[in-house]
Amino acid sequence: MIKKIRNNRIVNNIGWLVIDKFLILFLQFFVGIKIANYYGGEIFGEYSYAMAIVAFSPIFLEIMNPRVIKEFYDENFNKTVSVVTTFRNILASGIFLVTIFTYTIFKDNILFYFMLILLTFDNVLLTMTMGIENYFEYNLLSKNMVISNNIVKVISYTLQYIGIILGYSILIIPIIRVFGSFLRVLILKRFYYKSFKEKVKFLLDKKLIERIVKDSYYLWISFIAFVVYTQIDKIMIGKMLGVADVGTYSIAIQLSGVLAILIGPFQNSIYPKMMDVYRKDYNNYKALYLKVNTIFTQIYLFISILSIIVVKYLFPYIYAKEYTPAVLCYGILTISVFFKANGALQAGHMTLKRITKKSFYKTLFGLVLNIILNLTLIPKYGIYGAAIATSITQVFTIFIVDYFIKEYREQFFIQLKSFNPLNMKG
Repeated sequence: MIKKIRNNRIVNNIGWLVIDKFLILFLQFFVGIKIANYYGGEIFGEYSYAMAIVAFSPIFLEIMNPRVIKEFYDENFNKTVSVVTTFRNILASGIFLVTIFTYTIFKDNILFYFMLILLTFDNVLLTMTMGIENYFEYNLLSKNMVISNNIVKVISYTLQYIGIILGYSILIIPIIRVFGSFLRVLILKRFYYKSFKEKVKFLLDKKLIERIVKDSYYLWISFIAFVVYTQIDKIMIGKMLGVADVGTYSIAIQLSGVLAILIGPFQNSIYPKMMDVYRKDYNNYKALYLKVNTIFTQIYLFISILSIIVVKYLFPYIYAKEYTPAVLCYGILTISVFFKANGALQAGHMTLKRITKKSFYKTLFGLVLNIILNLTLIPKYGIYGAAIATSITQVFTIFIVDYFIKEYREQFFIQLKSFNPLNMKG
């Protein structure tokens, strides 16, 4: 009975997270189309380029791994939430202050400079609820997070759409993002207090920070390499081809983000169940890992193929003609998304087995491989080259390289067996 209730909570939690992702991606998709078509390739590309630069900020913020953090809630949950939130908020504030002092670098493009300022300030606001969101996920209470996100996103994207209709500069988009994030902080803090009768405090605990950072270290190093090789392509496209191509490539990335919608909710909701089974019986854990991973792999095999057909048919009716190269780019990137789905549970598996140390080596290999491939393929094939480089890198780092690392060979074979639909039966 307890098991059934727990499983129902997992399914409900995944459902709420998927609803959240669907609504947000629908709004991003709808308003994003308007932004891309209204401002055109050059201006939209410049905004995408600014977003790509700011996307490197998690390199510092993820020094505390979200999965590792969940292992410390049993001691004093509000203390952990408060310390994590405070620490990450200080880091984000530091990035914001450093950005302010880059004026001399970007003074010739003041619009781009203000984009960076607003986007890094948005990061500061987002980190003010990091601990709360992580704890909601831990308790399978993502419903609270989804409700607050949906309220804020509907308001935010509606205002962005109005800003486009009124003909404002593209600067209105990050301004509204900041406003939405501030509103989200207020709502989530209210939900947190209502649920747990606790308030997030400004709190630093040196010992707790050191313990979490120490346990997160190898995952963090791997994450750094991962962020670099998943974002460097846009920077290299901007330098080699121009910001207009960054805009077109960003549309392909956004579309692949829609395809990847289930991966995050699946990872976050299944992990507590995996952790529970792992602590009780390892054989049952492996059986569960294989069964769940197979189901998820087969789902993504089907929707990846279907999505290529749908995107190819609908794209001309949605986006301006100048963005047409994004269609083929998306088709290539579906390979990357499919292998992300196939390896969705491996980070949690490595965390539970405490074998994260060597993940750094395969991610570092991915970083080097991706840069070499981008340098080779972008000059030859343009943005298609960047998409090919990304997909090849993901196949190697998420799947193939694991075979050559003794500790990761087990997960390699589980992912390999997941290609066989018969393993869905468990």
